[in-house]
Amino acid sequence: MRFPGRPASIRSRLVLLLLALWLPAVIALGLQALCAYLREEAAARGELQQQASALSFAVQAELDRRVSLARALASLPSLKARDFQAFERVARLATEGTGDSVFLVDRTRQYVFTAQPQSTVVPRRPGSLFVERDMGVSFVPRGPVSGNPAIAVLVPETGRSPPEFNVGIPFTPARVLEVIRQQPYREGSTVAVLDAQQRVMGRNRDAERWLGMRASHPELRALAERGGSGFVQTVTLDGVASLTFLAPPGRHGWTALVALPEAQLLQAAQQLALRATAVSAILLALGLGLAALAARRISGPVRALEDAAGELLAQRVPQPLHTGLAEIDRVGGVLHGAGVRAREAEQALESRVAQAVSEARRAEASLFEARKHEAIGRLTGGIAHDFNNLLQTISMGLQVVLRSVPPGRHTRPLEAAMAACGKAAEQVRQMLAFGRAQQLRPQPVDLADLLLRTRELTGKALGERIELVAHLEPSLPAILADPTQLELALLNLVFNARDAMPTGGTVTLRARAVRDDIGDEADVPLVRIDVEDTGHGMDAETLARVFEPYFTTKQVGAGSGLGLPQVQAFARQSGGDVGITSAPGRGTCVTLLLPVARGPAVVQEAGAPRERRSRGRLRILMVEDDVLVASVVTAALEHEGHHVRLCRTADEAQALLEQEDCAADVLFTDIMMPGAMTGLDLVEWCRTHCPKLPALVATGYTSRTPDGVWKVLRKPYAMDDLLDALDACAAAGTPAPLPD
Repeated sequence: MRFPGRPASIRSRLVLLLLALWLPAVIALGLQALCAYLREEAAARGELQQQASALSFAVQAELDRRVSLARALASLPSLKARDFQAFERVARLATEGTGDSVFLVDRTRQYVFTAQPQSTVVPRRPGSLFVERDMGVSFVPRGPVSGNPAIAVLVPETGRSPPEFNVGIPFTPARVLEVIRQQPYREGSTVAVLDAQQRVMGRNRDAERWLGMRASHPELRALAERGGSGFVQTVTLDGVASLTFLAPPGRHGWTALVALPEAQLLQAAQQLALRATAVSAILLALGLGLAALAARRISGPVRALEDAAGELLAQRVPQPLHTGLAEIDRVGGVLHGAGVRAREAEQALESRVAQAVSEARRAEASLFEARKHEAIGRLTGGIAHDFNNLLQTISMGLQVVLRSVPPGRHTRPLEAAMAACGKAAEQVRQMLAFGRAQQLRPQPVDLADLLLRTRELTGKALGERIELVAHLEPSLPAILADPTQLELALLNLVFNARDAMPTGGTVTLRARAVRDDIGDEADVPLVRIDVEDTGHGMDAETLARVFEPYFTTKQVGAGSGLGLPQVQAFARQSGGDVGITSAPGRGTCVTLLLPVARGPAVVQEAGAPRERRSRGRLRILMVEDDVLVASVVTAALEHEGHHVRLCRTADEAQALLEQEDCAADVLFTDIMMPGAMTGLDLVEWCRTHCPKLPALVATGYTSRTPDGVWKVLRKPYAMDDLLDALDACAAAGTPAPLPD
């Protein structure tokens, strides 16, 4: 590769020397001195050109590395989602161990700066650079953190026009000075790096003094402004007359220059002229042969060096030179080293960007999964509220009819309908469980006691062809969990194992104490429960979807697809986790990890059959917005002899209590209803204004824990449970007798 506008070749100068030998001796000596000067100047020009080009390429590589990193970060999904914390985590990972930092700014504020231990939003200085497209480089005499001069590469965020944010990679002028010092130069040379505005960004002499100053020589500045390159006779900022080569500007407008004092060139030429005069008489004949030999030995290595520099400018690694000329070989070695370092830096950057993109994709997948579960929770909560109201209406109506129909064949359809209501209520509870919309009541549970209490139900469900085997570790600690949800989870796992073995088999339940990492906590005491079957197992595709709500491999009507999602939601909401392993023909093993309770298990004893004793007729203030529920429950309570006053909203009930001075024995309210107040807000108001009025709360779904109430009924509730709860609430006070 040949450079345009390069100086005359050494071969042409040697031809001039040969012609000069034919002139008289005096003219020959003068020509020898002139040729010596020209040779020295040509060598100096070649070195200046190579040094400036190599330095410009090295500076370009430094800028490119930071621009590539900034553009990769500017395209992160977390930036598009305005998740600054996730963006900062990826930025810190991408720059870890590199010494670089990242900042995120808009036109007026700075949101992220990884050079600080913790980023805070701070205002930017007025007039700070903001890039609309491509990229830009800013220079500030005093950085916002260190107070020292700072340079930063800025790129706009991708996917938005005009952009709202810029991603920047700052670095200090000391890095530019380090790049300058990595290149070899002639003694006495002045080396500088200029940005697109012809400001000094680095200089090997008095760098701090001239940092940020514009190039002073008019011809040099004009050449740089029009993007040109070449040799210029200049006077440096130090006032030294020099021969200066300005390298072509890079993609970002930065360039480099190397200046050699003219006095040094003249001094070298004078020395060479004196030597030539002293030996010219003796070596005149020998000079002709040496001149021809030098032409052959020098022109080839110079062309090889020129080609190596061209390879470097083309972003390829030039091979080391072995020309036999030490100077040429050293410069070739420097070019080779610069190419190797640039290639290594590019590969390292690509690796870090790929790692950062991979981390961002994993974080995006986790966020998508969390949002999906959140959406399912909201959907199931809303469905549960409305569906429980419908179940409450149906269930209460059936109970009222059952109370008025004598036992017999007419009651069987009613009892079947009641059983169907109970199964529907169980389906709603499972929906709330996997949607994490149901409040758990964790308490210490003895697993062995729980298995004994469910043994009869489990045995009937498994049948005679399936054997249930339990291996519990001796002195197994109590589990901290909601006993009802734990029982439901174990039954779901056992029933799934049963369905996987239609021809019979064995279900093995193992439990032992372990220590494992859960979430952000390490080495947590847990109880591990394994439910293993000898069924047909699952393939990898099915195994990847078993925890998806409503996904089932069973026939239509044989499964709802809520069993395993309920188990997973229950385990994670309880502070544990769940896992599954399976393979076709090798059975399935579901592992449930639950936290260990601090105290002993609560022993649940079977109580005597309940016999309700009514405390008499009560004045009940009922707050229910659902017309169907209100009509059925009101009729049922009045049938039992109670006086019911119905309000459609909590605001209406509050106004009534204010007018009649809390004229009621029990407040019976739903939680979710229209208006400014909810049922819990009404209960809280009564605690202040009607402290002696007990409150009974009925709910089908709520995301708040009902505090400050006497009793809580879960919809759909039984008539006897409602009457018992009303009596229990009334027992807290002395209800006034109702008139006959």
